[in-house]
Amino acid sequence: MRKIRITSMLKVMIVAALSSPIILAIPTAGVAVASPSIQPHALTPPPPPLEPSVNMLSSPNYIYQAEGTVTPGGGLTAVVNTITTTFSEMKSLQVDYRLERWTGSAWILYQSGSKKKTQTQTLNAQSKWTVITGYYYRVVSLHTADDGVKLETTTHISSNVLF
Repeated sequence: MRKIRITSMLKVMIVAALSSPIILAIPTAGVAVASPSIQPHALTPPPPPLEPSVNMLSSPNYIYQAEGTVTPGGGLTAVVNTITTTFSEMKSLQVDYRLERWTGSAWILYQSGSKKKTQTQTLNAQSKWTVITGYYYRVVSLHTADDGVKLETTTHISSNVLF
């Protein structure tokens, strides 16, 4: 009788020992994610403040709005958006934009894109690029409006974002 009791207890202990890692591995809540309040750590000193752009139009004939932005897209993704809007429909609108990374002493080209649209008043462009954390990024965009006779261009430099 004692042998049966020891065998039964041994079986229970073996089952418990084999089950415990499974029980301990089952999450009690959802998947843990990094806290959004944690600030990224910069690998370089911050870039100098943005100076007013000389290329901004003082009295535009065609271009009403010319802007580029860079925002975090989750994880290591940077989302670059540009918009070009004119007072009236143009023969073509074009935007050439580049994502630049701050090295600690200079802005360098990281990625670039371009988009062109004909017979329009508004041009939107978007790109998603993988970035390296710890660096500052900005977008420099060159917006061009063509009415078929004359070109008008303006450059926009976004504020910088630390990823």
